[in-house]
Amino acid sequence: MMNEKPKLIFWKSQVFAMLPFCLYIFLGGVFSIGFHYYSMKGLIFSAMLSLITGFFLCKNRSKYWDSVIHGLAQYANARLIFIFLIIGIFSKVMSTGNIGGGFVWLSLRLGIEGSGFVVFSFLASAIISMGAGAPIAALFAVIPIFYPPGILLGAGPAMLTGALISGIFFGDALSPSSQVINTTIMIQHDKATGRPADLLNTMKKRTPYILAAGAVSILIYYFFGASNGNPGDINEIGNYSQAAGLLMLIPIVVLLTICFKTRNLFMGLSFGIVTGLLIGLVSGLFSFSDIVDIDYETGSLTGVIFEGIYGMLDVTVSTILLYGLIAVAVDGGMLEKCCDFILSRDFTKTKRGAESVLMACTMIINVLLAGCVLPSILMFGDAADRIGQASDITPERRSILLMAGATNVSSIIPINSAFVMGSVTIINEIVQNNSFLPHVTPFQVFSTAFYCLILTGVCIFWVLAGDRKINKRI
Repeated sequence: MMNEKPKLIFWKSQVFAMLPFCLYIFLGGVFSIGFHYYSMKGLIFSAMLSLITGFFLCKNRSKYWDSVIHGLAQYANARLIFIFLIIGIFSKVMSTGNIGGGFVWLSLRLGIEGSGFVVFSFLASAIISMGAGAPIAALFAVIPIFYPPGILLGAGPAMLTGALISGIFFGDALSPSSQVINTTIMIQHDKATGRPADLLNTMKKRTPYILAAGAVSILIYYFFGASNGNPGDINEIGNYSQAAGLLMLIPIVVLLTICFKTRNLFMGLSFGIVTGLLIGLVSGLFSFSDIVDIDYETGSLTGVIFEGIYGMLDVTVSTILLYGLIAVAVDGGMLEKCCDFILSRDFTKTKRGAESVLMACTMIINVLLAGCVLPSILMFGDAADRIGQASDITPERRSILLMAGATNVSSIIPINSAFVMGSVTIINEIVQNNSFLPHVTPFQVFSTAFYCLILTGVCIFWVLAGDRKINKRI
């Protein structure tokens, strides 16, 4: 394979095959750090401009866009794109059914306040995240739901925000419908069979550690969650409460049960969506117009199905373009050379060294991409697959390291994290309409997102301890 001629030839040097890749990272950083713009739209612009730049540096331009399209044409890549769209519908069904309002009602009935509400918000956001399928989607759902009533119930502003961010990552890590999990296992393959990593085996191996990190986080939030909190007007909280919203837990249970039983995400999502629609209609949580509605004056189409798909367009288009960037690097022969360079170093001769590289590279790329988990895993995934196979690291083990590396401290760096800055932006917008609510700073949020901080320690332990079971077998 080393002597195989690259499919794409670039002017002067094949190094230019990596230029679209590097330009994408640079422009993504400009949007997030320079302009403080945290949206997948910035990544879409960066990717498209990078691909066009690469086109003019390519000598055999007639093959350039064929390579880009080939990146999407692979079965695993196309499957993931469709998963995004279906997850978008399910997530929209959950939010339309006001599952968050159900949790607020439950907290009032149980008399939970102060630190207790911070813990409650952590668990509730985790459950919502399990159904949302994407951490960033869950973030925009839970902050407006839990921040105002939490402050009124005496929760510390920073602690509450940190708990919500921690909760969405914790719930996503436990969900078989997670985009992060499904993306990662689909791009890590077994050396002998070529099959992708197994979903349930991957989850089984890491769940005890995830639960331990979550348990420690809960203890910290329980003892310190009310720091700097001041109870407000209890009458205001009723505006955020709706008991019937708890019925939306049933579709989540259906989804998780079917996914674990059949190992088929599409089947679980299909039954989950139908269950949610039926429960929503029967209970009165939403009407037929919430499912589909046509405004003939404006020509607009709305409803959970269309809006669910539309809400995932940015991440879908961004992922499609990222597949193209990866394909250019692969067909230009540079991804192979990068992997060969890493594998030629002495520190990758051992599993521990190779795993350290996988973890470090994932974290560095994730920081550069503003903590956007999926693009980071997609960008480094092919290289990780190659390095992992050469080092006899199982696809399940690789998947665990990649996911943990992209969801630990690297996802909450306060100067550019989409999660930290996104939550601060949402809170600032809420405060404009509710002057009684306090602001939080990015560094306060960073220091209170305990699950992500603790997971960093778990990552270090994973690499240092190694996979003893695997090593014995080998």
